[in-house]
Amino acid sequence: MADRWIRTLLRRPEASVNLVCMPHAGGSASFYRGWGEGLPAQIETHVAQYPGREDRIAEPTLRVMADLADAIAPALEPLFSRPVVLFGHSLGASLAYEVALRCERADLQPQLLVVSGSPPPHRRPRKTFHLVDDDALVAELRREAATSPVVLDSPELLEVLLPMVRADYELIETYHPTSPPPVRTPFAVFHGDADPEVTTLQADGWRELSDTHNLQHHQVFTGGHFYLRDHQSEVLAALASLISSHDRVSEASSL
Repeated sequence: MADRWIRTLLRRPEASVNLVCMPHAGGSASFYRGWGEGLPAQIETHVAQYPGREDRIAEPTLRVMADLADAIAPALEPLFSRPVVLFGHSLGASLAYEVALRCERADLQPQLLVVSGSPPPHRRPRKTFHLVDDDALVAELRREAATSPVVLDSPELLEVLLPMVRADYELIETYHPTSPPPVRTPFAVFHGDADPEVTTLQADGWRELSDTHNLQHHQVFTGGHFYLRDHQSEVLAALASLISSHDRVSEASSL
């Protein structure tokens, strides 16, 4: 189960923390390539691989958030031999929150939840890009600048890409919890200062999903929706510092 859903970027047997990343809509495990080497030795980096892409291209995509979270949460159980930090960007932010809920219900407590590039699910504007025609969907992908122009200019590659992207958009655009339950897991929030998908005020709304109504950390980076790709080294340094400081606080509180 874990091998099917989780990709480990760089094995680090002596690491003290497992970081698990959840990709954006249309994203895959390869989006996080370089994170394993870019983070300190005490962090082993893992990425969820959704069906319908890369080495899972032949598998049907999932179109309901609960189905995806239900599949990923149990696959993480072996990783809880160490403290686990969840990181999710865009669609992955809501998914990471849903996975944290399921882990807590299974008595598996994540150490930290870092949500990136997204308002909280109950504050997200409603969109219907999964219903538009292919030309409009390609135009949206060009606007987001997450997909290579080489791919978007290739009819053959688009034939493979668009059904997967449309399914991911349907998954996030039909996910509208009106009263999402809080989690015990501490929250941190990252986003870009020019991200059209989330303002600082919207991002701060994640505190409403914490049982303490507090954020452990809220950091704004230079850049748009994919600031974490354009400023990867800065993001990884901030993430490593956050994990390290939270580790020290957790150790002190357990003494």
